[in-house]
Amino acid sequence: MSLYPDWEALRRERSAFDTVIVGWADGLDPSWLDGELTWYSGAAKREVTKPKWLLVTHLFNHQTHHRGQVHSMLTQANAKPQDTDLFLLPA
Repeated sequence: MSLYPDWEALRRERSAFDTVIVGWADGLDPSWLDGELTWYSGAAKREVTKPKWLLVTHLFNHQTHHRGQVHSMLTQANAKPQDTDLFLLPA
């Protein structure tokens, strides 16, 4: 089951949210990136604390990875790409 079964609706929503992300990034105070953020990660099944700069990098890496065709092509070929979640990689 998909949140957006209609491809065009998904594309419109994605484009609209890209605008939100760019607006957030444009208004970001660089000093905010110096801190850390702590949250419960469902992926890691534990509380995680990471530098904010790394999480912002991860956000854009993730958007690029999943928006591009590479991931789709690999999964369609029954390949399993390695994890690209930067915050889960060892320090």
